[in-house]
Amino acid sequence: MNKLPGYIIEFQIAMDGVKRYTGWTDEEFARHLGVSVATVRSARRDPYAVNGGIILRVQDMLRTFRKQYGML
Repeated sequence: MNKLPGYIIEFQIAMDGVKRYTGWTDEEFARHLGVSVATVRSARRDPYAVNGGIILRVQDMLRTFRKQYGML
């Protein structure tokens, strides 16, 4: 089995983290990211296909929520 690159694993963790902190649906998550629901679902299925800008926005969202909840 091939090992996933660190940035892919971090992105998957960030997506899961944001959804857990917020409780957002895929539709709400997509709206906050400024992308389509299909993009959010595709990112979860195939993180290799994700635009770098989306990765950075999701990671930034997670940092923001961690600060807000005192997790940093």
